[in-house]
Amino acid sequence: MIIPEHLQIETINGVCTARCTMCAFKSWTRKPYTMTQEEFKTILTKFVPYRNSLKYLSLFGFGEPLLDNGLKDKIRFAKFMSFRSVGIATNCTELTAWRSRELLDAGLDTIICSVDGFTKKVHESIRVGTNFEKVVANILGFISIRRYYGAKVIIRFVRQQANQHEWGKFYDYWMERIDPSYGDAVLSLDVVDCDGKVAEYGDKDILKGVGIPCYCEQLYNRMLVLSNGDVALCCGDDAGKFNIGNVLKDEPMEIYNGEVFTRYREMIKDGRIGELELCNTCTIPRSMMLKDKVEDL
Repeated sequence: MIIPEHLQIETINGVCTARCTMCAFKSWTRKPYTMTQEEFKTILTKFVPYRNSLKYLSLFGFGEPLLDNGLKDKIRFAKFMSFRSVGIATNCTELTAWRSRELLDAGLDTIICSVDGFTKKVHESIRVGTNFEKVVANILGFISIRRYYGAKVIIRFVRQQANQHEWGKFYDYWMERIDPSYGDAVLSLDVVDCDGKVAEYGDKDILKGVGIPCYCEQLYNRMLVLSNGDVALCCGDDAGKFNIGNVLKDEPMEIYNGEVFTRYREMIKDGRIGELELCNTCTIPRSMMLKDKVEDL
């Protein structure tokens, strides 16, 4: 039986404070929904038997997690249930000092802060709807507060044609402000596309000359539960299009070792990833292969 090392639970979907140019929000088909605390407890309790195998628990998905007003309670319950490395990824527009303390008090272990430019012009041209100064101030505020808690801060830069020329200055700036002794890091991750959702964005060739790997670790080490309890195939499956199962009703490992996951793993093992729906246009494995080496959420 395959047990993932990374459990990702989307607590809120379909709502965000930004309209990032490389995001597939235009193709989102699921109705916005925020997972209730009771639903979260039901889902997480089902993973308790596999807790020792899970290295990471990520509480985010296709939406801005800080718009979930119950996020602190979900983090607190996860820590009460002894899950390790509880983290979120956020655009930091809502990461106020009050919210930072709230999350840290609840036991947050890791935060990934998405910033895509060294300058205001570049960042705001990519993460449309955000305020660069506010985002930077929020992150610096979180860093100053977390010294009393010990949470890890990762500054993540999605490299693309619009910002790749700023990476050097970006890296130097944030490396001076984080603290590696906490496990902090500054990393770049190349822009991705999956299922043609953002094909018109024109950045697919940013890694020109690098082939798409035949192996995808997503199907072996990560399980993504959507806000209504449905299980997605991977992080590229924002619509949950495969109808694999629902953790609120079904046993998680039966889903993760079921027909769909097994078929995909076998075909990937046989080098036939190009024949698989969703995988045949996906650049996520290629981007993950080249990203900076750092322990992720």
